[in-house]
Amino acid sequence: MGGHQVRQVEKYFLTHIEASDLDPARATQIDNIRASRWWTLQELQNTKETVYPVGLADLIADLLKHGTPEQPTVLG
Repeated sequence: MGGHQVRQVEKYFLTHIEASDLDPARATQIDNIRASRWWTLQELQNTKETVYPVGLADLIADLLKHGTPEQPTVLG
C-alpha cells in the first residue's frame, strides 16, 4: 500500500440468504464500495475475474460437499 508492504487480516463468513436480503445501504463500514454483485457457485467457478480470497469457489464447494469444518479454515 503506497509502495509499502502491509499485513492484513480479513474474516469471511458463509451464510445462506436471499439476494433481496442484502442492503448495502445498511453496511456498518462502507469502504467506498461502488458496486456489489451476487454470484452463484457456478459463476465463481467459471469466472476469469480475480476473486478474493483466491480459491473461494473451491472453498465453498468443499463446504457444500463436506459440511462446516470443526475449526475455522486459515488461508495462507
